[in-house]
Amino acid sequence: MLDIKLSARSGRIADMIQSFRDVPARVMPYAASTALTRTAQALAKTVLPGEMQRVFDRPNRYTLNSLRVKPATKDKLAASVWVKTDATNNGTRPEDYLFPSVAGGARNEKRFERAMRYAGLLPTGWRAMPGQGAPLDEFGNLRRGEMQRILTATRTAFDPYQRKTNSARSRRNAKKAPYFAVTPLTGRFVGGEYRETPNRLQPGVYRREGKGIKPVLIFTKTQPKYRQRLDFVGVSERFTVQTFPTEFNRAAQAILSRPR
Repeated sequence: MLDIKLSARSGRIADMIQSFRDVPARVMPYAASTALTRTAQALAKTVLPGEMQRVFDRPNRYTLNSLRVKPATKDKLAASVWVKTDATNNGTRPEDYLFPSVAGGARNEKRFERAMRYAGLLPTGWRAMPGQGAPLDEFGNLRRGEMQRILTATRTAFDPYQRKTNSARSRRNAKKAPYFAVTPLTGRFVGGEYRETPNRLQPGVYRREGKGIKPVLIFTKTQPKYRQRLDFVGVSERFTVQTFPTEFNRAAQAILSRPR
């Protein structure tokens, strides 16, 4: 799981808390839990999204809003910032594509790739990359509506209710579908139709445009690899060291100023 924990027991934070010798012991846990939570919230809402905007090319709102916070309490002096592990609308989990940018290395299989693999279109270990004809959004990603149309046309939609039937009408429509997919093996899918014939086209998904075709997705054995770009832990630790003392002092003074 991609997360970072800010704990009052960790070395540098513990040392900072001990340095506030003028703060009564009874106030310490309350001030520490408030400071930890505020620091974590600032990381999730401002600091880390700002770092994403700096190191990524036009990250979308889904990515920038992917961070969550588990607040500290006076009894559990630890706050966490983590990348959510669930996805909305059958999309890709933020953790799956952010983790390689944090740790480096190959990216995980995306949800649509898994659907294509289940349907027998994409062999295990293969990945799909945008082709020259891929319609990209303003963030450089394949448009969501386009991906859904591809999955439906090639009968690989993850939602069973979006799959085409095997009726004669469905097969006729499949042959006229704007998309067809070439397997990395010897056959090809044309819409929902599978033909056991050799094909010289590079494996992938193609869109018909008049008498021509354009590659929308290209299938490859080469695993896409990412270099480390988002210093998730380093940015968090530096910000915590810089911010926690101020937040702790502010919280302590607010508690001490309350009428008893």
